[in-house]
Amino acid sequence: MQNAIVHLGYHKTATTWLQEQVFPRATSHDFVPRKAVQDALLAPSGLHFCADNARRVLSLQGRNRPVLLSEENLSGYIHNGGLHGFLAPEMARRVKAVFPDARIVVFIRNQLDICRASYAQYVSGGGTWSARRYFETARFVRGALTRPWKAPVFEFEHFEYDRLVSHYDSLFGAERVHVYPYEWLQDRSSMLKRMEKDLGLSLDALPPEGSRANRSLGAAGLTAMRAVNLFTRQSVVNKDRIVDLPGGQVLRHGAKWLVGRVPVINRSPARLSDRLRRRIAEHYPQSNRRLMAMRDLPLDDLGYPV
Repeated sequence: MQNAIVHLGYHKTATTWLQEQVFPRATSHDFVPRKAVQDALLAPSGLHFCADNARRVLSLQGRNRPVLLSEENLSGYIHNGGLHGFLAPEMARRVKAVFPDARIVVFIRNQLDICRASYAQYVSGGGTWSARRYFETARFVRGALTRPWKAPVFEFEHFEYDRLVSHYDSLFGAERVHVYPYEWLQDRSSMLKRMEKDLGLSLDALPPEGSRANRSLGAAGLTAMRAVNLFTRQSVVNKDRIVDLPGGQVLRHGAKWLVGRVPVINRSPARLSDRLRRRIAEHYPQSNRRLMAMRDLPLDDLGYPV
C-alpha cells in the first residue's frame, strides 16, 4: 500500500498521546487499531510470519486511504532489551514485507530521561526491584540468568538509536525514515506541523495543549508502588513477590490510581542515582554522535550525552 505511515516508538516518547490524541484525527490516512497491528506483525512467532496473512488482518484491501500504524513494540519492549535486540530487526523485515514503500516514524528521547522513565514504567507495571537491580541485573543473578539471550532484561544497548535508524535506512532509504526528538514536543503545534509536511499527513484539528497521558509517579509514589507490587506476580516478568493474591492485579491498578492522586508523595520527581547517571552519560555519546552524522538533529543542544 502506497503512502502508508508506520510509527514504531520508541516507548516513553509520547506514544500513548500520539495514539489517543493525534493519529485518530488523521483525515489523510486510516488509523489502524493497535490490536490489529499487534495481531498482524507481532503475534506470529519467529518462523510463522506471512505477509499475506498480515495484510488480511490489517484489512488493507478496499481502503480508499493509506493506513497509519502506531505500535511502540515494533522497536522492542524496554524491559527485556527488545528480546536482546532480536525483535526490532525482525519487525523491520515484516514491515518491509507488508509496506515496502512506507514512511517510517521514529521518536527518540534523551537517554538520561528515557532510562529514568523506563524504570518508572517498570514499577508502574508491577516491578519491585531497585533501579540498580533493574538496570544492572547481571550483578544480582547467577548462571543462565546472566545471559540475556536466555533471560532477557533491560539493556542499555536498546536505546542506541542510530542502530535501529540505520537498519531502517538500509531497508526503506533515509529519505523515508523520519526521526523526531521527543523534546521537540515542547512546541506541539510546530512538531505536528512538521510531521504533516514530512509525512503527507493531514489532521482535522490539533489536540488540546493540556492533554497528556501516562504521567509518571514521583519518588515516594514509586516506593509505595514497589511495596504494593509484592502482592501480585503481574505484570512484568522480572520482579519479586511475597504472594500472588487473588485479584492482585486489580489491587495494583487501584493502588496506582490512588497513589497518583496524592500530590504530596509525587511532588519530588524520581531520580536515578549519580552512579547510574554517570553510566548512562558514558554509554551513549558514540551512538548519539553517529546519529547526528546521519541526521541533522541538534542532540547536543537538547542535552543528549554526546
